[in-house]
Amino acid sequence: MSISHITDRRKSAEKSRKDPSLIENLSLEQVCPEWSKKIGRGLDERDRIVMCSDSKYCLVGEAWGFTGRQAGYYIAPLIPLVGCWTCVKLGIKMGKICRRQDSKTTELEDTISVFLKHWNQHHKSITQKINKGKRFYQSRRYKTPLIHEKDNATL
Repeated sequence: MSISHITDRRKSAEKSRKDPSLIENLSLEQVCPEWSKKIGRGLDERDRIVMCSDSKYCLVGEAWGFTGRQAGYYIAPLIPLVGCWTCVKLGIKMGKICRRQDSKTTELEDTISVFLKHWNQHHKSITQKINKGKRFYQSRRYKTPLIHEKDNATL
């Protein structure tokens, strides 16, 4: 074991002691604040359409920063390099649940729980990077906000 490897371990241990969010699991409100609000209010027809047809702006897409990165920027061979197959599969599953008219929210909530568990195990750092910067995004198609609400106070 090299000295630099030991130093890296110590630095990451110190960082996790200083930043408790590295240890604690993130909630849906922290990972996907916009979709958390929508789910809390109840999904309308437009939300269901977005969930089942647009991977960039669905719940999983918001977690990835509305970039489409989880889906390899829509180029399938890039998914293992820059994205995540598990996230893609969970997004597809959520879309199928939302597509059904008789879908129950408990079924969607179960899938979201599986997604959050996966997110906290594998992609937690993405949320932290997004939260350090501002969430600038806009969808002309779905009229999502230009600036995330929490950033309005800093402008």
